[in-house]
Amino acid sequence: MTAGDRLPSTLWRLLEGAVADLPPHERRDLYRRQILALHGPLSNLLLATAVVQFVHGLIWLLWIDESLHVRGLQGAAWQLAAGLLLVALALRFRVQESVRRRRQAGALFLAVVLACLAVPGTDWPQLSLVYLAGVLLIPLAGLPLIVRPAVAWAGLALCSAVLGMMLWLVQATPGEKMAFAFYFAVSACVGMVLRRARANLAVRLDREVESLWQRATRDLLTGLLNRHGWMGLANTSLMDAVASGKQPAVLFLDVDHFKRTNDTHGHLVGDELLRRLGQLVQSRLGPQDLAARLGGEEFACLLPNGGADAAAALAMRLAEDYRELAGDYGSTLSIGISLYQPGDLLNDLLARADAALYQAKRDGRDRIVFAD
Repeated sequence: MTAGDRLPSTLWRLLEGAVADLPPHERRDLYRRQILALHGPLSNLLLATAVVQFVHGLIWLLWIDESLHVRGLQGAAWQLAAGLLLVALALRFRVQESVRRRRQAGALFLAVVLACLAVPGTDWPQLSLVYLAGVLLIPLAGLPLIVRPAVAWAGLALCSAVLGMMLWLVQATPGEKMAFAFYFAVSACVGMVLRRARANLAVRLDREVESLWQRATRDLLTGLLNRHGWMGLANTSLMDAVASGKQPAVLFLDVDHFKRTNDTHGHLVGDELLRRLGQLVQSRLGPQDLAARLGGEEFACLLPNGGADAAAALAMRLAEDYRELAGDYGSTLSIGISLYQPGDLLNDLLARADAALYQAKRDGRDRIVFAD
């Protein structure tokens, strides 16, 4: 169960923005990509915070004079040691590849930072502006860079708990405490708004990238892959199938007398036949099969788990269905088939299927020919 499943949909959408409308698997993929992209900025933020804390402890230690109580020396030593620990945690967070261990290092880092702010802050008779600014900056700086909702809300809850403890222990007027709580609430809200804006921007960029990828790898007329997209995916699929002991097959399809159809019935009819052929091919493919319009009236299919029988059965179904579909225009299909042989690359299969296709053309068209 995700964090969104435990919240009302309106509240979930208010907190997470466009991310809340994504399907769970797309949301997980987006989270994963954002975590990778934001690892560097978040590491830099942690390291900068650690260095500031270390410098703060060093200055405090150097400014102590003999008139100060021993407790002041202990406080300076604590701040300096905490700074060193934060530097070590920030460096560990930067080089850690495991997301779970990064989360652990980040949680410990936040706990040490809050301790640095809370322990000396409660010793002041009045609220210190230094510690006030420190507590307010945590949600404002950290929340926009936290991707997963549960982590963001847990960190905010921890900060709120420490804030409540400080307000309980510190000696200040009720008005000052209310002002402190109000400014913290404003800081947390701004942090959540920035986090939501970052999530919306990530979704928008992800959709734009997906759209660009679709336009770069898809044929607009048929909806199938184009040559570039098919070659990339089919190469990977072919290697996986061969490694699993399968015998992949490639079908090369060509519409017979397509120019004559265009000249006789018009290009709109020709385009419609290609579009419907693309739909027909896609409807006949299995879940692992890949189809493409290579250009013009030429189509290709890769059957990773094919074999001769499966390839022949698919070719016959496609030829019969297209003959029925385009019978009024006298349009038919010629199909060449090649089967994987040891050592073949995708281009080898495609070349042999192309040669078989031209053999089908020479033999009179509207037929299926196996290579070799």
